[in-house]
Amino acid sequence: MKTRHAKVHFNEQGTPIADDFDDVYFSNDSGIDETLHVFIAGNDLPQRWLEHNQKHFVIAETGLGTGLNCLVAMQAFAHFRQQNPTHVLKQLFILTTEMFPLTREDLKQALARFEPLSEAAGLLAEQYPVNLDGCHRLCFDRYSTVLDIWLGDVHSLLGQWHCPADGLVDAWFLDGFAPSKNPQMWTAALFSQMARLTRTGGTLATFTVAGVVKRGLREAGFTISKRPGFGRKRDMLSGVYLHDKHSDSKAFPIENPYYRYTQSALQPTQQVAIVGGGLAGATMALALTRRGLNVTLITPKAELADGASGNPQGGFYPQLHAQPSRPSNIQAHSFLFARRYYQEILDQGATFAHDWCGVLLLDFNANVAARHQALLHNGAWPSELISGVSQTQASTIAGLPVPTGALYCKSGGWLSPPELVQAMVTLASREGRLTVMHDTRVTAISQANEHEQTGRANHVTLTTNKGVIQVDHAILCTGADSHHLGLERFLPLRAVRGQVESIKSTGALRSLQTVLCHKGYLTPAWHGRHAMGSTYVKGDTDTAVRPSESTQNQQLHQLTLAHADWHHLLRSDGTARAAIRLGLPDHLPAAGALPLPLDDCARWHALSKGVGLSKVPKPPAQAVHVLTGLGSRGLTTAPLMAEILASQLCGEPLPMANELLNSVNPQRFVVRQCIRSESSA
Repeated sequence: MKTRHAKVHFNEQGTPIADDFDDVYFSNDSGIDETLHVFIAGNDLPQRWLEHNQKHFVIAETGLGTGLNCLVAMQAFAHFRQQNPTHVLKQLFILTTEMFPLTREDLKQALARFEPLSEAAGLLAEQYPVNLDGCHRLCFDRYSTVLDIWLGDVHSLLGQWHCPADGLVDAWFLDGFAPSKNPQMWTAALFSQMARLTRTGGTLATFTVAGVVKRGLREAGFTISKRPGFGRKRDMLSGVYLHDKHSDSKAFPIENPYYRYTQSALQPTQQVAIVGGGLAGATMALALTRRGLNVTLITPKAELADGASGNPQGGFYPQLHAQPSRPSNIQAHSFLFARRYYQEILDQGATFAHDWCGVLLLDFNANVAARHQALLHNGAWPSELISGVSQTQASTIAGLPVPTGALYCKSGGWLSPPELVQAMVTLASREGRLTVMHDTRVTAISQANEHEQTGRANHVTLTTNKGVIQVDHAILCTGADSHHLGLERFLPLRAVRGQVESIKSTGALRSLQTVLCHKGYLTPAWHGRHAMGSTYVKGDTDTAVRPSESTQNQQLHQLTLAHADWHHLLRSDGTARAAIRLGLPDHLPAAGALPLPLDDCARWHALSKGVGLSKVPKPPAQAVHVLTGLGSRGLTTAPLMAEILASQLCGEPLPMANELLNSVNPQRFVVRQCIRSESSA
């Protein structure tokens, strides 16, 4: 669901004031100094950074507001990294919540007065997310900072943060409008979630010393003390959480079958193999090498992107429902992340053919038009993500007459998947941490049992046509090749053949300026040809081009666009490509640990008797993970799924709400089988 933007006005000093709460976003005197005093010094940063012995540090904030606290923390951390380049601490994560986000224009105006933060403020404004509930991950490599902006009610959001058993958060910026102005935020539920999420020894700081805050924090287990306040405020609070997280585990139950932090975080000295050289494998390789890991990318052919990722052009847009659902929320957030991700790697010097030309989803029949109108009427999605346009507007956007109105995804367009894959692999290779093995087919994979790992440097064995490869960890991004490894035993994989035509651009078609979608899709011309697709043949794994499917594609497009006076130009000349997409029954990807087969889940069958998810065991630690089942939506979903899996493997915060994470967890199918008391027979 989309969130409501904050209503603000600016006072004579240029300080934004929230109309709904009649409170300032920061001090009239000096917002930067206030943040430095209350939150940076209040949490004893950067001294704690100097004493930190982990690769990353996590700050959580209640109330993004103008982003001022985040920008000050980013800048302080960048200074720490500059002064301590060899320190083990390399990455700052800031997880911040906001129920009523500022508009981009109000954010820019509010931050304009802070000249020392102008560069960071500009980067934040550039990536600032649309007003959609959930997590928006922004990456600021220049500041060694990842900023997760969680939009929505803080009480709902914190419960959706997937938390390691030993805690997630190292320091809290307990911010927000004053308890007297915003009492609904400062509740026992908030303080309880803070306790659930805080690591032993984690700290907090807040500007307020209100009794409800002091009592609530103490009751949640924090030890608090007063410190001198900032400016005209005499006092402020700081605190520390000293409880043993393991002894507190019963107070904070975990949905054990879906628990993701089962294995130790990967270390730079370890070797990771990624099997599969398509979109999934390339995004995974880039995500891990960015984290300083050594990766071997194994692909069965002489070229990368030899499977479904090899189609010359692919449409890029999210599949949204009139009523928000878990699948469409996953689509929306994946699309928004991917759009930022692709622009980021372009800014880093990557090159791949693309055009952010937008996508028109045509009202090609009455039922579809009704669904589109329902989507617009419900108002669940931000207009920056999807909007409605008339036939006249759609024709102007398309650059040639189209027969209907449409939904318009302005930020979408098309990309060349094989060029994108090559660009990501090139970026991943820059630091010398990536090795690519071509013409190498993995035929078997095994991992050592836990007791066998003692004293072993490697505990995953890959059997290939070129011999045996031993690594510490393996990630299977095998797509349609998954059947070679017998992954059907672990996941209900479904192969679907799709043939895409490459048709000559001629006449009015040369004017097409955006991607058109109906039952199929048609892209603008690239190298004088349009992509026109696609067929959908379940269970067929033959990749030979078929004239019958060329005819099918041509007839589908000509029939659907029959009222366009240029539809007769949609003619196939036999230039086509067929590939196999791999999907799952619920049409969602799978990103996580290789699931247990049902036969190994005897203790989970208690779920069928009403036993809760927190009462059954966690899955065992795995050295094999999967990123698969992307189907025909790889351009949309691959970047965020790879980011989730890389974050999981490195013990970092996860950029997605827990209920959505469960929906892409590979374990979901066996959990459902156990709940339904199904047997493998």
